[in-house]
Amino acid sequence: MVREQPVPLSQLIDIVNERFGTDFNQADQLFFDQIVQVAVTDEGLQQAAAVNPEDKFELVFKNLLERLFVERMDQNEEIFVRFMNDEPFQKIVTTWMATEAYRRLRSTLGASVRPTGVPPA
Repeated sequence: MVREQPVPLSQLIDIVNERFGTDFNQADQLFFDQIVQVAVTDEGLQQAAAVNPEDKFELVFKNLLERLFVERMDQNEEIFVRFMNDEPFQKIVTTWMATEAYRRLRSTLGASVRPTGVPPA
């Protein structure tokens, strides 16, 4: 099985490290990627990607993302605490991860389910 090349989440690590003075590394990058991988298996999120434009999808994704962070808080406490307590950090991480999850889900859905007026990616 050939794995689709995702948008490099390392860019997310670079952005938050630069903007927030954090020192996240490849292990932290893997933590973010694993959360996106789990998120895209959620049936509700899959349905949201099928029928919503990306901005509306992000609202659904944000609720799931918070739950996934709480479930994994023991795996990366530093990111969890920062995510829950730093609203600008949370917004950047949520938007970046939602965009990645949406892209992955939409690429698997095909053109037949694209909402009216939404051009192909």
